[in-house]
Amino acid sequence: MNLVQQIESEFKLYEHQAQKDDFFEYRKKAFQTFQKNGIPTIKNEEWKYTNLSKISEIGFQTSCISNLDADALVKAGILNKIESNKIVFVNGCLFPELSVWLEDEPSIICTNLAKARKEHAAIFETHFGKYLPQEEGLNAMNSALMSDGAFIYVPAGKRMKYPLMLTNITDANESNILQQPRNLIVIEKSAAATVIENYIAVGDNSSFTNVVNEIFVDENASLEHYKVQRAKGDSYHNNYTQIVQNANTNINQVTLTLDGQWVRNNLHFNMNGENCNSLLYGLYIPDGQQFVDNHSRVDHAKPNCFSDEKYKGILKDKSVAVFNGKIMVHLDAQKTNAYQRNQNILLSNDATVNTKPQLEIFADDVKCTHGATIGQLDEEPMFYLRSRGISENEARKLLLNAFADDIAEKIKIPELVQILEEEIERKL
Repeated sequence: MNLVQQIESEFKLYEHQAQKDDFFEYRKKAFQTFQKNGIPTIKNEEWKYTNLSKISEIGFQTSCISNLDADALVKAGILNKIESNKIVFVNGCLFPELSVWLEDEPSIICTNLAKARKEHAAIFETHFGKYLPQEEGLNAMNSALMSDGAFIYVPAGKRMKYPLMLTNITDANESNILQQPRNLIVIEKSAAATVIENYIAVGDNSSFTNVVNEIFVDENASLEHYKVQRAKGDSYHNNYTQIVQNANTNINQVTLTLDGQWVRNNLHFNMNGENCNSLLYGLYIPDGQQFVDNHSRVDHAKPNCFSDEKYKGILKDKSVAVFNGKIMVHLDAQKTNAYQRNQNILLSNDATVNTKPQLEIFADDVKCTHGATIGQLDEEPMFYLRSRGISENEARKLLLNAFADDIAEKIKIPELVQILEEEIERKL
């Protein structure tokens, strides 16, 4: 049974058992969209360099059953050094015994999506499904048959004292696993939060994690959002993050792709008010035959907004990377400042990068730049370091750490910076 047949079969089972309410109607409509649009192919311009055919033919299972010692895995994880609130999912299902809550503000809510629908229905219904473009086939697939996920709500004027670590573990030890987490993050007016998405995969079988994040940030609020991907083995990961921000908001988003056989990150900012600041940074370090695709879109819909995007790649062996970044400056978005750069270093003659920075500008009073570079390590500084008695290996590490440093300095959690440095050394 291929992936499309599996989704059709599982939805029929869900349809037979589900209570026929508004939530069911939402999922049914999404399923109909999935049937119409299907899984994207390379004939779609947005998926030109990203082939899903292998994933489409794998037979997956959706199952919460796991013999994994998740507690040991979480404690041994690279992000355990960070003092944080924690919510943990294994194969898309909540493990409440591993959750940790350090906040003393009772009005801040962190729970799973299934519980939020019942206990926080008004907030849930106001925001859930309101921002996501459903026509994308994998988004529709997630909406039709989503696993559980996190619901994070910070009310007006409140600030989270500790980061929230959202850990998603895939256990593919017994079978090929499909999970479709759905996360909803709502930051109200003048509130602030830090959220870290942490993805781990273990086991010798294949896994496919199809994530959707909906994030709403209201006026004068701020969000630090980090995504750390370290899925080992034959793992496939698609992540769609939709962010809607109102006036005077500040968002810093950093994506670190450190492992994963096949990774696609879709990041969409909708700047829906004046004086928004949107910062998008990323670092990817594929090796072997790993594939990483970063697709982003920043919609400047209102005047006087600023966005800064920088993605950097270090590619080894026969790895492949794709970068496609689009800045859309709408007709009314005068006084826009928007910057976009993609820089790549190839450490092998067999590594490949396909990069496509884009600008579409419909306003006339703007300041926008974009560009891309692909190259190898500069021989001149390498020669300088070698002439000072530094070994070739150490010289290479120094130069690559310097290359990645301006991404690391955008991370405001010191422990996460240290972890990133350790991971760079491990990979290189």
